Amino acid sequence: MGQYEAYPTQSNDDNTRFQFQSIGKRGVFVKVLYFTPLTAEIYNLSLVDYDKITGSYSDLTVTDNGDMAEVLVTVISAIHKFLDSTPGNKVYFEGSTRARTRLYQISISKVYDPVESDLLISGLRDDQWFPFEPNINFEGFLIEKKA
Repeated sequence: MGQYEAYPTQSNDDNTRFQFQSIGKRGVFVKVLYFTPLTAEIYNLSLVDYDKITGSYSDLTVTDNGDMAEVLVTVISAIHKFLDSTPGNKVYFEGSTRARTRLYQISISKVYDPVESDLLISGLRDDQWFPFEPNINFEGFLIEKKA
């Protein structure tokens, strides 16, 4: 993913909310990343689109803006910033639909090198955690900094 750059983000003071603009073939869309606590150490990651007309947020929107690589790099950058500012915490995420979870898995497979990365990614399957592997369908993902 080295050929793609993260979009500039605006974050709150505790790095639990990041906002950026997706700029692509269908226009400009405001996207927001939220890190919300699930447990004392695990935070849920949500990626939502802001609808200027209704003033609401949705995690079901399909923008199809042709900039998925840039959005993915931006999300990874935000995860790094969040984990750097909250040592010992982990980030959990899953898609809002099964198809979206599968899309996340494919995207992770393209960019994640477990040897080179400073992140450790695990996949949830049948209520158990396994090291991330590209060709296994997982129900969710957990990211943490390597020790």
